Amino acid sequence: MSHMTRALLAAATIAAAAPIARAQSDEQAVKAVIARMFDGMRARDSAMMRSTIVPSTVLDRVSATGTLGEPIVMNAFIDRVAAGTGPGGDEQIKNTKIQIDGPMASVWTYYTFTPGGKTAVDHCGVDAFLLRKGSDGWKIFHISDTSRNEGCTPSRRN
Repeated sequence: MSHMTRALLAAATIAAAAPIARAQSDEQAVKAVIARMFDGMRARDSAMMRSTIVPSTVLDRVSATGTLGEPIVMNAFIDRVAAGTGPGGDEQIKNTKIQIDGPMASVWTYYTFTPGGKTAVDHCGVDAFLLRKGSDGWKIFHISDTSRNEGCTPSRRN
């Protein structure tokens, strides 16, 4: 194989791998945003939590009967978490599935929630996040979740 052929083959291999590497780095960045949100909750750090969302982000809870509760404005939720005393709640996730299409990502993950200062899981369910990638990086723009008190299998971060 000539030097030129090897160089062209190497360039083609690098070009073909670039989208895969970019997808992996986007997936890692999306995971990091979700981890930062939960780290901020545990630390009651409003700045850390706010760094993960766009200002208009809301949380919609889907009840066991399929009804939607009143939307929770995340900025108000963050203020309530930060105003608490002692350790924040510990939300652990597992079985996380991430899908990305260009500037939009979805994250679907099982969670368990243990209130700050407690050792037993209080509730569990599924979190569903939508994120967008802008000039400021990946940010959460919508959250939905379910919540139940039975059948909660303890989670460890993934």
